[in-house]
Amino acid sequence: MADEKSTGKRTLGVVEGRDSISEEAKAAAAEATINEQIEALKAEISRLRESAGLIAEGTGQIAVAKAESLREEARRTIQANPLVTLAGAAFIGYLFGLRHR
Repeated sequence: MADEKSTGKRTLGVVEGRDSISEEAKAAAAEATINEQIEALKAEISRLRESAGLIAEGTGQIAVAKAESLREEARRTIQANPLVTLAGAAFIGYLFGLRHR
């Protein structure tokens, strides 16, 4: 009869012992899973950092190549049309002169 009037709490030590072991095992498994996830995230971050470095390096090389290409094209245009280039430079100089009066 005492068991029927129980407030819902488990009063047997054996049952409580099994629950606490089960909870400890669950906690340990959860901690192991969390640690595995953390290690996986660290590895992924490392790979992403490496990828970002390679992308930045490639972008820098493309920018340098583009700048060299533009410089070479401008040099060829100036050599092909020196009088037009001189007239353009004089006109730009004149405009800057007007601006600073």
